[in-house]
Amino acid sequence: MFRSQADYREADSTPRGRPATLRLDMPRIDTVPEVARKMLAGRDAFIGELFAVIRAEIKALNFDDATIKLLQASVAENVTAAVTFLERNIPVEELEAPRPAIIHARALAQHDIPLSALVRAYRIGHTRFLDATMRYAVELAQPDSANTLIELVNRCGAFIDKVVEQVGRAYEQERDRWMSSRGGFRQKWVGQILDGSITDVRDAENALRYRFDAIHVAVEVWPDADVPTREAMNLFDEAALVIAHYLRAIGAPLLVPSGERQARIWFRLPVATPIDAAGVAGALTHKSVRARLAIGQPERGIEGFRRTLTQATRVQQIAVQAGGGFPRATTYHEIAPLALMAHDIDALGRFVGRTLGVLANDDNRNEWLRETLRVFLSNNRSFSATAQQMHLHRNTIQYRIQQAIECCGVDLDDGAAVLELQIALFAARWLRSSVLRNAEDVESRAMGDLRASSG
Repeated sequence: MFRSQADYREADSTPRGRPATLRLDMPRIDTVPEVARKMLAGRDAFIGELFAVIRAEIKALNFDDATIKLLQASVAENVTAAVTFLERNIPVEELEAPRPAIIHARALAQHDIPLSALVRAYRIGHTRFLDATMRYAVELAQPDSANTLIELVNRCGAFIDKVVEQVGRAYEQERDRWMSSRGGFRQKWVGQILDGSITDVRDAENALRYRFDAIHVAVEVWPDADVPTREAMNLFDEAALVIAHYLRAIGAPLLVPSGERQARIWFRLPVATPIDAAGVAGALTHKSVRARLAIGQPERGIEGFRRTLTQATRVQQIAVQAGGGFPRATTYHEIAPLALMAHDIDALGRFVGRTLGVLANDDNRNEWLRETLRVFLSNNRSFSATAQQMHLHRNTIQYRIQQAIECCGVDLDDGAAVLELQIALFAARWLRSSVLRNAEDVESRAMGDLRASSG
């Protein structure tokens, strides 16, 4: 992380309270570019610190995982651009806001996050960047340090003014475009329903042509990675029709784009029956609709409208964490326990590794050992039932279970240990590489142990 004031004092050889000694015989350097190079050397730590501070101080920018990633990219590129601006003495008129910063501003406009939150983030960044550069300038202790500080203030101010002007313009243009579209219109009304600020639900129903006194199920939908962005909206419309038909939904669904490559869809159901994720996925595949779905549970009324979306969003977050191996459609009902555990993916990964032992290694052999053990435990440790479910010979099941138990070292007569084992197997099945150890890590750890033992 970026150094604190105490760190700077500790690193400075000058006794506290005394000004740096300026020697007239010191070699003269071009101070501002040198300051920029020092910033470049500590860039990654500075970016990490600034990103954390902005997230902590401006809660509105923590809208969802996608916008948080855009914020991180924007912070990184802005810091890099500012350092380059100082180092190369780039003319202000040639300065352009980094593309990730423009993309981030547009995303905030689409989510109706106020421009003031974005501007405040830039103010925080400006203050911290200027503070860091001025401290480096003082450390260099050049005869012209006063002029250097003035130049840093002017250059950093010019940079932030130009970039904020450009990202602000991008935000306003995107907001105007978005609000004039059907997505912006719907998002405005739905946003008031979700945050509880709606004053008359009937007005929202009339505007959206969607009733809230019903059983709702929400779906987060996004395209396959290789689907062009320009085709995403048509894909969402197609997905809504296919899902509505499969669920036998009442009336038209409510589709609200939440980004260029993501949308939220609500359906009204006649009864609150569990959703068959495999059936929905099959319907999409049959119609060649290349969309991926995270599905909430059927919930009743306006509170249910909010609750089912929260569930769908949590499923989508887990699907993104899990990567490409996740099913095309997944319901909250299937992974509800995991949704409660996966807020800290690193801690969950450590739990899986500790519980499964060698079985937490991410390779083909351990995958079928884990799956066999999972099915075995779900069938009350019946070898025959497990063999029947997995279409394997009973002796094969017995051999695999023996190997799996040797790998994880769990006593199946210990009820608490078995419960933890089932949770770990469940997490490994859904989150895969996000909580498992990859082959390179295992090999590296083994080589380290070998070197340690030989030493």
